[in-house]
Amino acid sequence: MNRGRDRRQVRLDSQKHYKGLEENHDAKASERFHTPAYQSYSVEDYLRKMGVDITKGVDAGGQEHSD
Repeated sequence: MNRGRDRRQVRLDSQKHYKGLEENHDAKASERFHTPAYQSYSVEDYLRKMGVDITKGVDAGGQEHSD
């Protein structure tokens, strides 16, 4: 029972199809796709945004000091 095309031929056709899609793309669409949706920023940026002065240093937070 021959069903026409074998698995190998189907796979090759599929690869050829997707290769053609990759080669024919809109540059602007690709740029928009690869632009991050959310801008990342550091912890320092977040603390500045919240109004925390990060130049003072770190407070021990009530920990006891052994002298």
